[in-house]
Amino acid sequence: MDGQVGVPRGGVGHSMPQGQGRARRASRRGTAPAPRQRGGRSWAWIVGLAVLVMAGAGGWWLLRPHALPAGPMIGEHVPDEGYDHVPVGSAIPYRAHPPASGPHYPMPAPAGVYMQGLAPGFWVHNLEHGYIVVLFRPPAAPGVELRLQEMLRDFPPSKFGNVKFVAAPYEDMPHQYAVLSWDWRLWLHELDRAKVLEFYRAHVDQGREDLP
Repeated sequence: MDGQVGVPRGGVGHSMPQGQGRARRASRRGTAPAPRQRGGRSWAWIVGLAVLVMAGAGGWWLLRPHALPAGPMIGEHVPDEGYDHVPVGSAIPYRAHPPASGPHYPMPAPAGVYMQGLAPGFWVHNLEHGYIVVLFRPPAAPGVELRLQEMLRDFPPSKFGNVKFVAAPYEDMPHQYAVLSWDWRLWLHELDRAKVLEFYRAHVDQGREDLP
């Protein structure tokens, strides 16, 4: 001991660091010093900028012109009648005529033109798979079969590589022709290839099930 009390080690000429001095003075008063804020203004600026950005984004979302729902719009929407499977040969009481959805047989028909008839229970299943079905009210006008066969041959393939096209007669409808997809219908007074193709392009592969 050198007899000097209260002098910090290192010599008389060195003063106590400022922070330690404030702490000791505060401890004598019974209070703790507030932590020193570093970069307070910078953090406030960053938070404020983030608030402005989020507010601007919210305003843009509310005011922007919202896109229309995806999906085809040509034709008229037909209320959905379900999609239950029923045994082949079952009588199915559809509400819409012709139906564009509803109970159907467990298997779809192969793509083709069925001039002698095809039960709706088969081609409604085709609609579920994203097929386009063209119906004509019998008797068929001359040349209709050939024109339907050309559509089956010439229309573009689906994303699965097959032409999803079925044609058949259907008596119970107010117009000469109906073009169908799942939940959609287009009435035609004559077999307009361009209109059928437009409907096909808009609705093919848009069935309830994404299958070939």
